[in-house]
Amino acid sequence: MRSVMGPLPERGEATRQRLIEVALEVFGEFGFNGASTRMLADQAGVNLAAIPYHFQGKEGLYRAAAEHIVDRMKEFTAPTLGEIEQSLRNPQLSRSDALHLLHRYTDMMAAILVGSKEVDSHCAFVMREHLQPGAAFDILYKGMMRRILDACAGLLAVIFRQPQSDPIINLRASAIFGQILIFRTSRNVMLRRLGWKDFSGDRLALIQSIIWDHVDHIVAAKA
Repeated sequence: MRSVMGPLPERGEATRQRLIEVALEVFGEFGFNGASTRMLADQAGVNLAAIPYHFQGKEGLYRAAAEHIVDRMKEFTAPTLGEIEQSLRNPQLSRSDALHLLHRYTDMMAAILVGSKEVDSHCAFVMREHLQPGAAFDILYKGMMRRILDACAGLLAVIFRQPQSDPIINLRASAIFGQILIFRTSRNVMLRRLGWKDFSGDRLALIQSIIWDHVDHIVAAKA
């Protein structure tokens, strides 16, 4: 019977993780429609049947890749976001303490988006979903982006003494996040212009300090 049906799909967790790792790269490069199940299986070095076995098909694998990104981002951000969220529940949180936490927030996001090697394999996948929302958009937004932006907007609401729901507060939060994101989305342009090989060590610290300065100028201008 096995000779007629072909080999059984790989059952191990290692196979599942290998498919997700390959999916991040392949979907990031070719998009959902451009990536075939054969391409994914071949690059992962697994039986084609492993995809429906583990993920019920290509879309299931695509969603699993998005969930992997969300899970890793939760691990990276948990300590700082947890502290911010707990502080925001305190109605007595001061503007100076909120600004201090906002500095912590921008340092954290810069370390993840600019300094983390692992994020290299996530970036193209996430940017495709941002530009052309598909099956993974809600997973990424609800599981990752909403919480990240909520934390920034919550701190700005305290600093500017405005409701967190105010569109200006949310636009400012997005603008601050964008100052960090540009070093990821335009990474190669920035490295070429600066003559650097990477954004590690003192170079990352310099980026973090510049973002601090920009945030402080925004706050001071509206004080």
